[in-house]
Amino acid sequence: DTLRVKILVLGDSGVGKSSLVHLLTNHSELTNPAWTVGCSLQVGLHEYRSELTGQAERLFFLEFWDIGGYPMHKNSRGVFYHGVHGILLVHDLTNRKTELNLSRWLHESCLGADTPPVLVIGAKSDLCKADTLAKRPNGGEAAARIGCPEILLSCVDTRSLSAGTTNAVKLDRFYDQVIEYRLRPRASTPPRVGQAISRPNRQQSKLLHGE
Repeated sequence: DTLRVKILVLGDSGVGKSSLVHLLTNHSELTNPAWTVGCSLQVGLHEYRSELTGQAERLFFLEFWDIGGYPMHKNSRGVFYHGVHGILLVHDLTNRKTELNLSRWLHESCLGADTPPVLVIGAKSDLCKADTLAKRPNGGEAAARIGCPEILLSCVDTRSLSAGTTNAVKLDRFYDQVIEYRLRPRASTPPRVGQAISRPNRQQSKLLHGE
């Protein structure tokens, strides 16, 4: 059976979370994005690849939980934060405040618990000046503070995630880490935010291989 992993998509209202999720699941531009109230759920597929062989091992469903960013809904968002295996933190590259707020989003969703793999996404790169993007070769302030990778993209340009690009490689590795986190025994010592997940053990490998 195909296993599922739950990925939260978090960030301030209007940063482009819904457009991002549509790009990730449909590989196309979302022409008429609407404000998300509560939560919107979309599902994609990912082939887990063994770090040892580089070969595809097993298909997994990726559940993207796009959480509405309205501040007034903060007290009700906690119902969506259970059973999480990965977090996408999204900010608007044209609005620095949305990047500074990512630490608050991470704290709100984890509340001091074992933190799953995190990837920061800087959206709306098409609206940024080239020199602005050139200043972020190794990630921005939020990614450095959290200790995780960052990718910059435009949700209206499918080439942002073309196969073989740096963005696509980082995203695939994030998905693999989410799956490894999903299969990691909860009793083991949790990794730090951004730390690579250890290789699956024999029992985990059986699940990954579909045995």
